[in-house]
Amino acid sequence: MSELIIENLAKHFGDVRAIDGISLTVADGEFLTLLGPSGCGKSTTLFAIAGLDTPTGGVIRVGNQTFFDGDRGILVPPEKRNCGLVFQSYALWPHMTVMDNLAFPLRIRKVGAAERQRRIMSALELVEMDRYAKRYPHELSGGQQQRVALARTLVFEPSLLLLDEPLSNLDAKLRIRARNWLKELQKRLNITTIYVTHDQIEALAMSDRIAVMNKGSVVQLASPQEVYTRPSGAFVADFIGSSNFLRGRMKHRNSDGGAEVILEGGLQIRTIWAPEVQEGSDVLVAVRPEHIRLAAARPAANDTNLLTGRITGRSYLGARYQYALEAGGTSIAAETEDSLDRPEVYATFEPEHAVVVLP
Repeated sequence: MSELIIENLAKHFGDVRAIDGISLTVADGEFLTLLGPSGCGKSTTLFAIAGLDTPTGGVIRVGNQTFFDGDRGILVPPEKRNCGLVFQSYALWPHMTVMDNLAFPLRIRKVGAAERQRRIMSALELVEMDRYAKRYPHELSGGQQQRVALARTLVFEPSLLLLDEPLSNLDAKLRIRARNWLKELQKRLNITTIYVTHDQIEALAMSDRIAVMNKGSVVQLASPQEVYTRPSGAFVADFIGSSNFLRGRMKHRNSDGGAEVILEGGLQIRTIWAPEVQEGSDVLVAVRPEHIRLAAARPAANDTNLLTGRITGRSYLGARYQYALEAGGTSIAAETEDSLDRPEVYATFEPEHAVVVLP
């Protein structure tokens, strides 16, 4: 398999910078997700790797082969990159059977009939679709079509697997099964994979690392755990899951690695120190709803951050309740298993769950 290296990749449409100087390395066999809102440049980046879009500048290299180098004038056509691309729409030929759909890329590559048959059946068995070889796409479910599209990509043994929101057409329960199956298959094949999605849960569940993108740039590149628990800024904290943002000013750093922040209402809370934040800076403190505990009585412990609030709304989510609070002039969301029937509550959260980010 192959390592993917991207250096200072750019794609401009007039004054619009769809990709704005992206640099990253994807290890051999790694599952990297490009995650971000619509228009952030994730699909443009994927298509640049595949050769379907020509970058304005930069370098794309897979293993020992350079796909694109703007300064040296190198541009390898898509058919010579040996990349497997699965589209959101699956793009199966409707007039061809499953077997003929898989045979098509092999015929283009002039693979002999016997080898072609072996590869087709091997790929279909891999995705558990060998029983459907003679069916047409319209005779398959959405999940089955997705597997055929993936098998058609794997049949010519690509060095790089590129997936453009391949699960977005599936219903919620089937999507969960499909992402588990796809992740297991990717690990079994040990194929370097770039996955594009705007679904945060999908990215957290499947990825070895996540590249969070915004406005053509990668704003954080880290493991799912780090992206979720230590977001690099307000955008990441708000886009990945949801966060409450408390405005304040960084007071000082403590010897234990924590910090003190004074909120706009004058309340002082303890947080985790952010190295890039200077004392006296205006900051946001991000606290996720599931990390806020609610109680009808004032907690006895004084080692946690405490807010006094009033419940303004409640939603039943099945396993949990979601509460809307008004605390110190700030709207706060909290999620808990407890059902509270009185409006006045105390909200607490631990310092390690209070992440300081710059506004």
